[in-house]
Amino acid sequence: MRKTWSSRFKQSVQFRLTCFFILILLPLVAVSTFSNLRSQSILKEGIGERTQNAMFSVMNSIDLTMQGVYELATVLANDHDANRKFENAGDVLTPGAILDFQTLNKQIATVSSVNRIIPQVSLFHYPSGMLLSTTGYQKEENKEELEWVQQAIGANGRITIFFPRESRYNANRVIDPVYNENNLVVMRLMNLQDPQRRKNIVLLPLSKSYFAHLLEGLLPGGNAQAYLLTEKGELAASTAGAAAAAPPWPDDARDLLVRELPGYSDPMLMVRAVSPASGWTLIMLQPEKEILKETRQLQVWTSLIIAVSVLISLWISWVVYSSISKPMRKMISAMKQMRIGQLDTQIVHSREDEFGYVMDTFNHMAREQRHLIEDVYEKQLLLVQTEFRLLQSQINPHFLYNTLDSIYSAALLRQEEELGDMVLHLSKFLRYSLGKGRETYSVAETFRHLDHYIKVQQGRFDFKVSFQMEEEAGEVKLLKLLLQPLVENAILHGLEKKQGERELTISAGTAADRSLILEVKDSGTGIPEERLAYIRQELAAITTAHIRLMAGGADASPELFGLRNVLSRIKLHYGEEAELRVDSVENIGTCVTLRLPPRQERGPAGDAAEERKEGPMP
Repeated sequence: MRKTWSSRFKQSVQFRLTCFFILILLPLVAVSTFSNLRSQSILKEGIGERTQNAMFSVMNSIDLTMQGVYELATVLANDHDANRKFENAGDVLTPGAILDFQTLNKQIATVSSVNRIIPQVSLFHYPSGMLLSTTGYQKEENKEELEWVQQAIGANGRITIFFPRESRYNANRVIDPVYNENNLVVMRLMNLQDPQRRKNIVLLPLSKSYFAHLLEGLLPGGNAQAYLLTEKGELAASTAGAAAAAPPWPDDARDLLVRELPGYSDPMLMVRAVSPASGWTLIMLQPEKEILKETRQLQVWTSLIIAVSVLISLWISWVVYSSISKPMRKMISAMKQMRIGQLDTQIVHSREDEFGYVMDTFNHMAREQRHLIEDVYEKQLLLVQTEFRLLQSQINPHFLYNTLDSIYSAALLRQEEELGDMVLHLSKFLRYSLGKGRETYSVAETFRHLDHYIKVQQGRFDFKVSFQMEEEAGEVKLLKLLLQPLVENAILHGLEKKQGERELTISAGTAADRSLILEVKDSGTGIPEERLAYIRQELAAITTAHIRLMAGGADASPELFGLRNVLSRIKLHYGEEAELRVDSVENIGTCVTLRLPPRQERGPAGDAAEERKEGPMP
């Protein structure tokens, strides 16, 4: 995407003009956007600070309330008369103990009647499992397994808060305050001075609705919610209902945030107040859109001004571009004609401004280009073709044909059949190499011609030869004499220097991308590593842009002449994708591989007919 925009900016004047006009508007857009965002930020910070102050006021009230409850629990836990009566009662209650419990029940009823925050008080006698409360008596079975009993004992005399999970009715068919899910229960062990640490418990149930009523006074709107959490993070009260869970606070370092929360469709303003005395936390959530509704009209007007400014910029850029697009279209059309080969293209105009000068310059360049292609480039092509042919032949073919025919006839007259066969094969190979101007042959024809050359070399020393050719590769066109230098190198520099069994393998096949793969492999002496590295370095320097065809000139180096020749020819003919690779292991052999990309070639009519006279490849 980035490249596409960059390309359009470089190629389109209209696009650049539009970008420049819009760029002028960027300061206006930036200032307007910054002002809008800054006003929203100031508004949110102001509302957050006011809300947080109100929340701290409520938290102070809650702290005072809970401090009074804690003090009342301490007074009841250390009541001498209540502790004495509980100590006198055993596991099985006697009539005297029951009478004492009735007296205690009246006392706690008196306490709850004068305290509007704590409407009910309960005492638990652990040995007998009897729970005394203002609603009646309740015998607790399996007291050791009760969650609130375990929690109070685990607090070891400290005040702890229990949150009932579900409501339960007592024997009087009344919801017991200790088991009311709408309550939170403040608990602590009784008689902290008792060395025996009896497990009697005082319980002060508090209604969550009391705290919820305090929280509702903080809410600014119908969609806001407030949550009261204990120092342990337990939900003490909420305006969202008993089943609602408080959202997790995402950043402990900040008390004012705006976040998107699960279950809310809009971002929420989150305000937190933490009591330094009790550690309790008050959290309030309010939809951000309710806070910013006063600034929405300003935001709409700002966006409208920006949109109108952009439209005006687009209109101005179109007007300016239209005034220059007509001459530009003329020039673009003329350039397209030049690209498709219409070298005589000229722009007819009567302008005298800058565009007129550019058009006159284009006409002059077009004439010069036509002259360059016709008078210079074509001559260079002719020179390359001439050098290309000189690489294939620098001798007089008619003289060779007549001379070889004479030698062949003389050899037969003297019954030198082996010499005659060598001359015959050499004659056929030279007819292929020098004959009738053909530039390409099929792979199958090339293999037959190579066989003639190899039979001449086999007259000097004995070695095995094998041709391997895939069916698809047989009809692929190949440059004339392309493999002969490679075969010659394999015989002279590889096989001839080796003692014992010697073998030459020539193969042709096709790759998945339809490239032609040719290999000339010998089992000769191989190439030393340093020499092989030098050869690869020299061949790597040959590219289409730096090829210098050598036709026997004074500055032509004989070093690696055959490999340079082959690589230069395939680079010129098949393009930069053509490859020549040399692999060798010293004392084992050498393999030269050609990889030629697919290319459609057509030879002159009758080329194949002439070659069929020689017969099939042995």
